[in-house]
Amino acid sequence: MNEKKYKYLIITPSIFIFFGIFFPVINLIRFTLNSNPLKNNNNSKSITYSYEILSSDNKILSKLSRKFDVLDDTNSIPFFLKYSFISGEDKRFFKHNGIDLIGLSRALINNIQSRSFKEGGSTITQQVARLIFLNNDLSFQRKIKEMIISLILDFKYSKSQILKLYLNNIYLGSGAYGVNEASQVYFGKFINELTLSEVALIAGLAPAPSIYSPYENIDLAIKQRNKILESMYLDGHISLGEKDSALQEKVKLNYQIDNKNLNDKLLVNYILEEANKIIKTHKKYKFLKIKSSINKNWQEIGQHISKYIGPNNIEIALVSIESNTGLIRTMITSKNPSINEFNRVTSAVRPLGSTFKIIPYAAALIEGRKLSDKFEDIPTCWKDYCPNNFSENYLGKISLTESFKKSSNIVPLKIANNIGLKKIINLANLFGLGYEQKLEEFLPLAIGSYGDNLLNITNAYAVLNSNGNLYKPSIIEKIESKNQELIWENKFVHKKILAPKVNKNLNNLLEKSVSEGTSIGASIKGERIFGKTGTSDENRDLWFIGSIKNLTTGVWIGFDENKKSNLSSGNAAYFWKKFISKIFDLKIQ
Repeated sequence: MNEKKYKYLIITPSIFIFFGIFFPVINLIRFTLNSNPLKNNNNSKSITYSYEILSSDNKILSKLSRKFDVLDDTNSIPFFLKYSFISGEDKRFFKHNGIDLIGLSRALINNIQSRSFKEGGSTITQQVARLIFLNNDLSFQRKIKEMIISLILDFKYSKSQILKLYLNNIYLGSGAYGVNEASQVYFGKFINELTLSEVALIAGLAPAPSIYSPYENIDLAIKQRNKILESMYLDGHISLGEKDSALQEKVKLNYQIDNKNLNDKLLVNYILEEANKIIKTHKKYKFLKIKSSINKNWQEIGQHISKYIGPNNIEIALVSIESNTGLIRTMITSKNPSINEFNRVTSAVRPLGSTFKIIPYAAALIEGRKLSDKFEDIPTCWKDYCPNNFSENYLGKISLTESFKKSSNIVPLKIANNIGLKKIINLANLFGLGYEQKLEEFLPLAIGSYGDNLLNITNAYAVLNSNGNLYKPSIIEKIESKNQELIWENKFVHKKILAPKVNKNLNNLLEKSVSEGTSIGASIKGERIFGKTGTSDENRDLWFIGSIKNLTTGVWIGFDENKKSNLSSGNAAYFWKKFISKIFDLKIQ
């Protein structure tokens, strides 16, 4: 082999190797330098303010500290919180430049001596690099990238900013991202309300949240807490007295305290979404106290009894509206809201079935029809549309009252056809229906072929329980900032949409439906109840909407997959009755 060929064989691979490493590293450096994790962290979808959500009787439903503002130097990290994580995760945080060679060497020696992986050696800055720019892949390439990014982060940002990024983003188990969420999940507190013992327990979760979770193994969590406290003492961050006091403190987790937070993210998120709609300038506030309309006792009762609806994978939703204010007193979104991610009260748009029939009957009464007026309840076709009554049971010539009581399909279809579908649609819109799924001039709409959500159909029935007044449903009574400064208060705005006589006649129909008709499953001896059941094809959707006293409550039962069921609308009516009997302390058979 001549000398030229030899040099070529040596130099060519070297060039490829050099550029194969050099360019990716240069690109990584350029990308990191151009990125601004501080800005991205502040503009995340996380709530920009601390909040406290109260029930209607001023019990705490939820409270959460906002994430640390990485751009605001005046937003400081509490002392114990700062040094609990530094003692536990990165003792030399303020001394190294993003990579701690001393700590890395110590971890390596300890791991070799113990013949196990006891220490990771990653600095807090390296963990930030992994949290924001990388992933948790165990590879040599990822570790090199992590170290390069850490050096750049330490060069670009202050230690305080890096620590805030870490505390805002670290996963601490049970769905908690950041110490603010961990404070809420484990103790139901704001960050500044945490004791030294509680701070140490949260810091102890960082290495392995699933292993050290107090919800999974309280003894191991306490042992880890004690280890953090000992480190803080040895590092000079707490006194011997503070350490001993924290060691003696009994751990009281969120579910163990009397006024525990509700474990219902969907309900809390809905309240926050509504608050943000009300206060367009919510980003300027650092704290909001939101008084919701939720009755905490009713909410817990509804959630408890919903667990026993079977079969296991069938779902349920319930909403209770105070009829003469529009305030939402109860909102059950699922049998298991702690793992549920879908609000079936507001987001599930399902065929309304016979619950919609109140609209054509209302239209008939508005047009001057009387409850005693007769209609032919017989098999009827409209061109090629030939609907049936339930069980193909026809009653011949019957009054409006009898047809509604027996939930005839033929009669409301005849009403809609005679009056005109446009008038039916306009009236439905007036009641707040037909916006989730636009109503078209299609005859089957008269018997509930179109869909809507549980909140809207329940609020439509609340009109009949409030003398024909339509209120906008609301889950918030008032919002205050710090020092109880009033920002917004519910004014209960409403409009009259039904004349008193029409409203009275419609309630007559609803009362007959419960006392003598298809909705009898909801009847309670000695109580006046106004309601209607509804069912979609093959029992896929089971409804009951009913009013008692000044409360209108809607229930939906069905499968998320829209499967047919072996239940009936009577099950929805009975669940309604069970819930109502519990909250009003009524005896039922």
